[in-house]
Amino acid sequence: MAASDIILGDGVFTIGATTTATAIALTRGGGTFTVEREYRQIEADGDYGPVKDRIRLVRSVAKLNIKSLEWLADKSQDYWPSITATVTATLTAGVTATITGRGLTTNITTQDYNVVTWTGYTRARTSVFIQIDNAINLENINFSMVDKEEMLNDLTFTGAYAAATRNTEPWKVIFSSTST
Repeated sequence: MAASDIILGDGVFTIGATTTATAIALTRGGGTFTVEREYRQIEADGDYGPVKDRIRLVRSVAKLNIKSLEWLADKSQDYWPSITATVTATLTAGVTATITGRGLTTNITTQDYNVVTWTGYTRARTSVFIQIDNAINLENINFSMVDKEEMLNDLTFTGAYAAATRNTEPWKVIFSSTST
């Protein structure tokens, strides 16, 4: 492995399909990509530990956590499910954005799922992409309001499996030979 293969930590988080993706604002503390995997060992009498070919993957959950410094009000419905963001412009009040929940009787819809991507690069300036498909932020809306500090918007997008392809994990990491 060469030093040119080192992946650098700076990059851009985007939400939406590749052709219409928009940046998820400024970050502080960046983000993290995690795939939580659970394995099951099939144990038998006399085993002293794990036995080859008797270990199964039983759960895999991909998450991309982003610590956003900005809250782009008109994008809130992309950040959390069952949210409505209404932007209105008037001559007297200027532009106003109102964010509210869609209501407890409203189910999560297809529009609540997105593609979330981190695009970065290696020291040799080749591209690296981390992508979560069918991503949804199932965390609570939670802001800490601390005197003399900025609010951080902690967004954790979890990849959801598609019903038709329940064995296909909803994440990928792509290493490109193309320079950025």
